[in-house]
Amino acid sequence: MTKNKALSGNKGEWSEIYTFFYVLAHGKLDVADENLNAIPGEYYKILEILRNEAKTQNRYIRQLDCIHVFLTNNQTGQIEQFDMSINDFEKNSKLLFSYLKSKKGRSFQFPDIEKFLSEIRVYSVKDVGHKRDITIKIQDFHCGLQQTLGFSIKSLIGQASTLFNPGPGTNFIYKISFKEPVLFDLERFNRETYVNDKIHVRLTKLEEMGATIEFAGIQSNSLYQNLRMIDGDLPMILAHALLIRYKYKGLNRVNRCVQKLQELNPMNYDLTQDRPFYEYKIKRFLQDAAMGMTPETIWTGFYDATGGQIIVKDSGDVVCYHIYEQNQFLNFLFNSTTFEQPSTSEDENNPGNPEENPNKPYQFGWVYEKNGDYFIKINLQIRMREKTKR
Repeated sequence: MTKNKALSGNKGEWSEIYTFFYVLAHGKLDVADENLNAIPGEYYKILEILRNEAKTQNRYIRQLDCIHVFLTNNQTGQIEQFDMSINDFEKNSKLLFSYLKSKKGRSFQFPDIEKFLSEIRVYSVKDVGHKRDITIKIQDFHCGLQQTLGFSIKSLIGQASTLFNPGPGTNFIYKISFKEPVLFDLERFNRETYVNDKIHVRLTKLEEMGATIEFAGIQSNSLYQNLRMIDGDLPMILAHALLIRYKYKGLNRVNRCVQKLQELNPMNYDLTQDRPFYEYKIKRFLQDAAMGMTPETIWTGFYDATGGQIIVKDSGDVVCYHIYEQNQFLNFLFNSTTFEQPSTSEDENNPGNPEENPNKPYQFGWVYEKNGDYFIKINLQIRMREKTKR
């Protein structure tokens, strides 16, 4: 008999298992305000969790004194039922949390957690076949109705969670134009500007040389079309936001970049009545990124996570933003996200050139030449942080 491969996952993936244990143990899902604090007295009662495995459809029904496990075989329709102690879920949630707080690295295996998962017939870290991270049947405290909803899960345990993942396709491309002919030594420029804050230094140096830097496109046409699906101006707005993030020191937080966008108004919107054009459009982007929009998958605006977002806090507390709390969710995203900088893929021996390293595929941040014109790429990555700052 072939031994099953040990379960392995990163902190975000194991946090989905942690959430599964936690909400069944506690029997409720607290609603968060825009600062990620649980609102007293506002929570959704947990009735059951539905989970797909490769061979079974699993239901974990929370009762007063136990968790009733109900399994249906996908091929035969055979049903298996048994009960598990609520204390077992609480004990394993605490154990898993202690592991996630203490472990360093990219991927982990937890044999004792895997043993408990096997007992409750879970054989994969991720829910099989869904973009949503967890499916929960709740009782709505607003109206008392029972609803089965999908939630996306973001974990802040130990480190900030990525909201919008980077990739080669998330490079925004800018054309560099000089008003007057200049003798531009490309290799020397990249070498001499390979310093701390090199993108900031390069953009500043180019402007000192009289260059204009204008948005020319996005490396991934799929991402470009996804952004236009959300809002037709969004590619240009994000391009301006990225320039601001690197031109002005200390403006890496999304909300502060948007304040600067509003001040500069590069899109020439009519701001005479304090319409928050930039804030509104950026918030819609953050919301869709949180709810499943990725660079290379066609985005239709369909939310598989119909319930909203669950946040696992660094303290281990689990809170949620239901679709009812959309404004609080948007404000949380707006005030707790930053423009992050992944590795540019160059090194000090080869500034302006990518390293031969598959873990650093982004290849951006230096000036390059194409068909006689000069360009620079800036990569888009958004990261979440638990402590909000205005």
